[in-house]
Amino acid sequence: MRRSGLAFGGFCAVSAALSSSAALAQDGGVRIVFGLENRLEISRNDRLAVPAGGTNIRDETRLSLGLSSSREIDQLEFSASGALIAENGTDGPGTQFTFGREAIDLTYHREIPAAVFDFGASYRNDDVDEFDDDLTGIDETGTRTDTGLSTRLETGRTSSVGFALGASYRSTDYQDTTDPDLNDSTEVTADVAMILHASEVATGRVGLRFSRLDEDDLATTRTDTRTAYAALDYSLSERLDLAAEIGYVESEVEELGVIDRTTGPDLSLGLTYDMPVGTALALFRITTDADEGQRETFEIGRDLETPAATISARLGVTHADVGGTDLIGRLQIGYALPDGALGLTLERGTSYDDEPVTTSRAAINWSKSVNELSSISLDLSYELRDAASERIEQVSFGAGYQHKLTADWALDTGVGYRIRNDGDGHAESPTLFVSISRSFDFRP
Repeated sequence: MRRSGLAFGGFCAVSAALSSSAALAQDGGVRIVFGLENRLEISRNDRLAVPAGGTNIRDETRLSLGLSSSREIDQLEFSASGALIAENGTDGPGTQFTFGREAIDLTYHREIPAAVFDFGASYRNDDVDEFDDDLTGIDETGTRTDTGLSTRLETGRTSSVGFALGASYRSTDYQDTTDPDLNDSTEVTADVAMILHASEVATGRVGLRFSRLDEDDLATTRTDTRTAYAALDYSLSERLDLAAEIGYVESEVEELGVIDRTTGPDLSLGLTYDMPVGTALALFRITTDADEGQRETFEIGRDLETPAATISARLGVTHADVGGTDLIGRLQIGYALPDGALGLTLERGTSYDDEPVTTSRAAINWSKSVNELSSISLDLSYELRDAASERIEQVSFGAGYQHKLTADWALDTGVGYRIRNDGDGHAESPTLFVSISRSFDFRP
C-alpha cells in the first residue's frame, strides 16, 4: 500500500535512530540500537483506483536492529528490520496476518593511506508500490524482492600509479503481480581503472566498464554495455577545478536471438568554482543509450549555505534523438526558522520509458516546535508525469503532530489526502494514522 506525505512519520522516527548510529559511533567502539514501532493506519481507496476502492485498515508492528562499529581504519554498519502486519481491506476477505517489509543492509569501509576497500550487501522484500514514487505504479499489486552485493578496491593511492577494481550484483524478483511489464531481472557490473597521480593538482584515469542486464520477459532480453574511457581531474587555480571524461560506449540488446548494436560517445566536462559563499558549477554531458539514442545535456548550478538557509539550484537544457529538446532544472531551498524549518523544492526533468517522459514536481514543507515536547508539520506537493500515452497529475497533502511522551517513547499522528487525475479518471484517497515508537541503544 502506498503512503503519502506525513504518513511516513512513525517509520522515519525509527529509521532516524538507526541511520544516526553511524555518526554516534564515531566516538569509537560498538553501538547497538533496537527499535520498536506500532502503527495503525486507516485509508480509503489507497491505490487511487477508478472506480474508488473500499476502506483499508492496517496495524503494523515493526522491529528493527542497528549495529555500528567505528575504529581508526574501518567502519561497519548493519541494520535489519521486519514487521508483523494485520490488515483488513480490499485485497481479501477478513483480516490477514503476514510478516513482511523485511530489510537488511550491511556496509563495510576500510581505509589506510595506500588503499581503500568497500563492501556492501542489501536485501529488501516489500509491496511493489513501496519501492519508488513513480506515478505510474500507484495501483501495482504483489511483492518485490531486491538483493544486492557490491565491492570496490583502490590501491596505490600514495604512489604515482594506482588501480581501482569494482563489481556489483543486483537482482529483482516479483511475486503475485498483475502487471505484465514487471519482469524479474539480474544485473552484473564490473569496472577496472588505472589511476595516474601526475601531481598534486592533476589526476588521470584510464579504464573499462561492463554491465549485463538479463530480463525474464517474453523476449528474454539481454543487454550488454561496454565503455572505454579516459578521465582527468585538474585544479586550474586555487578556486577553479576541472573534471573531464571522454569515453566510447557499445551496447548490444538481444531479443529472441536478434542482436541490435548501438555505439556512440560517452563524455562529460565539468567546472566547479569556489565562491566566497558556496560554489558555482557548469556541466556538459553526452550519453548514448540503446533505447533512447544519443542525449546532450548542459547545466549550470549554484550551491550556497548560510546560517539561515541552504540553497541548491540547477538550470539546463537537454536534447535527445527521440525526445527532442527540453528545459530541465531543480531548485531546493531550506530555511531555518526560529522555532522550525521551511523547505521548497521545484524540479523538472526528462527520461525515457518506452517513450519520452517529462516529469515536474513542486513541494513545500513546514515544521514548527510547539514546545519542548511537541511539534507540528505540513507537507504539500504537486507532481506531473507527461507522456504521449498518458498524462498523470497528483496532489498530496499531509499534516502531522509529533509528541515526545517520555525520554524514550514518541507519539506520531497525522492525516493525508491525495488527488489524482490520469487516463482512468479522477481519484481521491484520505488517510489517518497514529503510531507509537521507542528505540533502545547501548554499547556492549
